[in-house]
Amino acid sequence: MTSGSSVPPGHVCWTFDDLAVFDARAQRFLLAGLDAGERVLYVTAEPEDVAVARWRAVPRLREALRAGAAEVVSVPGTYGEEYVVDPATQVATYAALTDAALADGHTGLRVAADATTLVVTAEQRDAFTRYEHLVDRFMRVRPMSAACGYDRRVLDDRAIEELACLHPASDPGATLFHLYAGHDDLVLTGELDTSNHDTFATALTHADAGDGTGELVVRADELRFIDYRNLVHLHRHAERRGGTVVLRTALAPAARLVELLGLSRIRVEVAL
Repeated sequence: MTSGSSVPPGHVCWTFDDLAVFDARAQRFLLAGLDAGERVLYVTAEPEDVAVARWRAVPRLREALRAGAAEVVSVPGTYGEEYVVDPATQVATYAALTDAALADGHTGLRVAADATTLVVTAEQRDAFTRYEHLVDRFMRVRPMSAACGYDRRVLDDRAIEELACLHPASDPGATLFHLYAGHDDLVLTGELDTSNHDTFATALTHADAGDGTGELVVRADELRFIDYRNLVHLHRHAERRGGTVVLRTALAPAARLVELLGLSRIRVEVAL
C-alpha cells in the first residue's frame, strides 16, 4: 500500500463498521505522514502484537517501526477497561509526544486512533468530547494532526454525532454541523435545525474559548442555516459564561431573529 496526497492532515473524524476498512484508511493516512517527515502513531483497540504483525507486512511501515518513526499502541493495553480520559492530561501527553518528535528531527506528529472503547459510557463520552475540543485547539498551533475513528457497531447515531461535530471535518452523514476551535474563537459550519439542536447545546458545553467572560466570537461564515432554537442555545451559553456571543455569519435573517426574540446576549455581525 502506498500513501496518497488525497489524504488530508488536520483533525478529522472517521466512522466505520469494519475494522479492516479503518485499518487500511489509517495506514494511508499515516504513510502520508511518514512521507511528510512526521512521526506516526497508531492507537488500536486490537491487541498490540496483532496490529504490529499486520503493519510489518507493509515494507514502508516495517521500516518506520524499526527506525522509531512509527509506533503502535493498544488502547486496552494502555488505558485498561472503561478508562475515563482526563482531557488536560491527555493533551499534555500529546504535547510531549509532539515535542519529542520534533526533537528527534521529525516535522511533527500524526496519530490515527480507534477511540471507540474510550467513549462507550456516558461518563467516558463527556470527558472525551471535552478532550476532542482541547486537542483540536492544540493542533491549531502545534504540528500535530489526528484521525479519530469510531465504530458504528458499538456507538449509536447520537453518540457518533456528539463526537463528530467537534472535529473540523468528518465522514458524510456523521453530523450536519461542526463546531471547532479557531485560535481564540470558535468556528461553526453546516446546518443547525430542529434535528440537531440538542446536540448543538451539548457541543457548546464541550467547546469553548477564552476565559469564560467577555465576548466569545463564533465565526460562522460557512454556516448555511440556523433556526431560532439554536440561537436560543447560543444566548443561554453566553448567559452561563457571563458574557456575550458575537456571531459572524452571512445569514442576515439570523440578526432579525435575534432582535425579535430579544436575545440580548448575542450580537450578529453580518458578513456580506
